[in-house]
Amino acid sequence: MLEDLAIDDIKFKIDPETCFWGLGNLDELEKFYGEIKEELVQEMHALRFDTDIILLYLNATDRCNANCPYCYLPEEIKSRGRSMTYEEMEEIVRKFVEFFDKSGMKGSIVFHGAEPFMIKEEMFRIIDDYNTEVNFGIQTNGTLLTEDDAEFIREKGINIGISFDSPDEKTDDLLRGKGHHEKILNDLYWFDGYERLNVVTTITKYNQRHLVEMVRFLSERKLGLCLMNPVRGTQKAAISLRPDPLELADEFIRAVDEAIELTKNGRRFVIGDFANLLLGIVAPSTRILMCDISPCGGGRRFLAVAADGNAYPCGEFIGKEEFLGGNIFSDSIEDICDSVGFNKVRKRSVEEISECDICPFRNICGAPCPSEIDSTDGTMYKKSYYCDFYKKVIEHAFKVVYRDDVRYVLKERALKGVFSIRG
Repeated sequence: MLEDLAIDDIKFKIDPETCFWGLGNLDELEKFYGEIKEELVQEMHALRFDTDIILLYLNATDRCNANCPYCYLPEEIKSRGRSMTYEEMEEIVRKFVEFFDKSGMKGSIVFHGAEPFMIKEEMFRIIDDYNTEVNFGIQTNGTLLTEDDAEFIREKGINIGISFDSPDEKTDDLLRGKGHHEKILNDLYWFDGYERLNVVTTITKYNQRHLVEMVRFLSERKLGLCLMNPVRGTQKAAISLRPDPLELADEFIRAVDEAIELTKNGRRFVIGDFANLLLGIVAPSTRILMCDISPCGGGRRFLAVAADGNAYPCGEFIGKEEFLGGNIFSDSIEDICDSVGFNKVRKRSVEEISECDICPFRNICGAPCPSEIDSTDGTMYKKSYYCDFYKKVIEHAFKVVYRDDVRYVLKERALKGVFSIRG
């Protein structure tokens, strides 16, 4: 049975279980949906519950040259200062290459935080040695990157995400450290429109009003893609930085509409987070980014390995012993994925969360992030702090569909590149 969904004066019909929706004659919609529902149910079930690891986030070092106030890593992890050797990284890469080969695919490995350029020599050597066997990505704060590094990354075709929080120098330096803004401008110049470059903006109460300007700023510098992620309150220090969800929604929507206008005028720009929500409406089973799905991709589509070899469903869970899946140096990938900790994350579904269970958008937003909610509420089974943000943004996504602007947002090839550096 299709449910009523009214957005402003537009009246839709929707089945939240499959994300099927439509406009027009109810009898015709019900008849058509009855013919395809079983197929859509199976597709959605596979998307949500199948386990198919295709990506490793390799946190090969605890060390970082910055001290961002919203870092997701616990202080006790960062303070131990451990880094993997080349030999340890190689052992892990070989293990995952063999694992991916069994599935007949070329998987992805992303060098992630703390700051991977603290061990640049070993990281680049791994990339040099195994680039034909696995897709590599790097997520970095960008401050240690040199022009030669940019040339190496471009030459090897590596996906790279650079953290950049505001076109306003004072704000970016406040959040990322003095001199960060100036350094990132150099980085962007060196990459000069490189298609595998993506900027990651962490949205806080300090930069939420800079999102429209950020879209323009990046577009002028030949970038076509940005992730704009609301700050997660996984660590206590970040909680006070979270913006008001409804105020954030207004600013985010303005940025989305600015990106659409730029695209209409010939300078294509995609906000990856919004594009993925839009995919959740127009083609749910093709979604690339896994934070907006319940259960999320943690322990199903990707996992994270810390510098001591401990494996977690996602980087946001690093240091949480309840979700520890084992150690990559002593346990098989299969055993890690079948661990109690990983299964806890894989079993978390919106249908078991009060209020989410009756929300028409439950399988579009997925109630992220389970680790953040676990940190703030003591359980994963609560709705997201950003619930109202997601509701308002998803309503806007339906409006984008209604006004026939989807083609100015979705760029699936680019989104696939983002998935391999998603943090």
